[in-house]
Amino acid sequence: MADTERTLIICIDGDNDIGKKADVKTPLLGRDENLEAATALAIADPEEADANAMFGAIKLYDQLIKQYPDENFEVSTIAGSSMGGVEADRKMVRELNEVLKIYNATGVIIVTDGFADEELVPIIQSRIPITSIHHVVVKHSERLEETWAIIFRYFRMLVEDPYYSRVSLGVPGVLLVIIGFLLASNQMENAGMMVAFVLGLVLFIKGFGLDERLAAMKPRLPPAEQWLTLISSGLGAILSLLGFYQGITYAWKFLPEMDQPFGDLSFWAANLPEFAGAFFIRGADLIAGGLAVVIIGDASRHYVQKRQPKIWENAVGLIFLFWMRLIVLESAEILMNPEITLTLFSPLIFYTIAGVTTTIIAVILIYRKYGREFFTNPRRHED
Repeated sequence: MADTERTLIICIDGDNDIGKKADVKTPLLGRDENLEAATALAIADPEEADANAMFGAIKLYDQLIKQYPDENFEVSTIAGSSMGGVEADRKMVRELNEVLKIYNATGVIIVTDGFADEELVPIIQSRIPITSIHHVVVKHSERLEETWAIIFRYFRMLVEDPYYSRVSLGVPGVLLVIIGFLLASNQMENAGMMVAFVLGLVLFIKGFGLDERLAAMKPRLPPAEQWLTLISSGLGAILSLLGFYQGITYAWKFLPEMDQPFGDLSFWAANLPEFAGAFFIRGADLIAGGLAVVIIGDASRHYVQKRQPKIWENAVGLIFLFWMRLIVLESAEILMNPEITLTLFSPLIFYTIAGVTTTIIAVILIYRKYGREFFTNPRRHED
């Protein structure tokens, strides 16, 4: 009959668990194909709610073909992306269009495992009428043990799912790194300002949907691992600028009032050592912390790219930075108080000898492990 209703029962897997866990390519069309895929997903992860939704769609299909024998029904599954957002929606729309080209439906019944996938309803409704929405909710026991199991499952999702872990782990991780460097540098008075800045930046990006816009511009952005360098460079620059600001404002207090013009060389020749010493005493820790953040971020990028020689190069930089901070602080004390007498056992002499020795040893070890070519042509490891 030409007027026979053709209803498509469509199951939505917004985060593409069926592709990640069962290695099944979507879209799926037909009872047998969906049953095989749902079974594979249930075997791969028996606790996966999307598998229950697929079985629910198949059960609904079997019920409808018995209840309405004069109508035509078909069951299908489409999936989005683990990245979520715009990318997931666009992928599901593409797969829906593929299914509708094969099965010319007059209406659809949406089957989901929750209410989050209903955000796609207006998009589907703009292409084909929706006759019903069917929720498949897994029943759980009310016992306390199973309640904790459910809580742990969602906690694990916050940790392991990249879509959620970027916020649940990434933001606290950045805050802990910043607080750690401020604590090591005795600059905890700036912790509130830095935490407020980072949280404000995250809320600004999420509030205006800038992360989705950046995801849509993905072809124009650098590779994902380079974001480690970009983020660490930005945070390092902020810490270093704070160090320069604190150093200059603190050192300015040691300058006497100028009777001569600001550019008088004799004035600066007499007061520059004390000015420089005060600047480094107050600003060296934050400046060194900023440089350390940059080096650690660069080392993290090389670790992701599995470039072992470049990681060791960053390690040498951290060793050199560690000793340079101590040397600069001791030198600043001498600039502030020229009467300090240097001996063979003075901290400045010890730090200088220890810094040169440990840096040379580190370079020699890298040389013996990776050979001369790494030092003569370091760009060979960039390819």
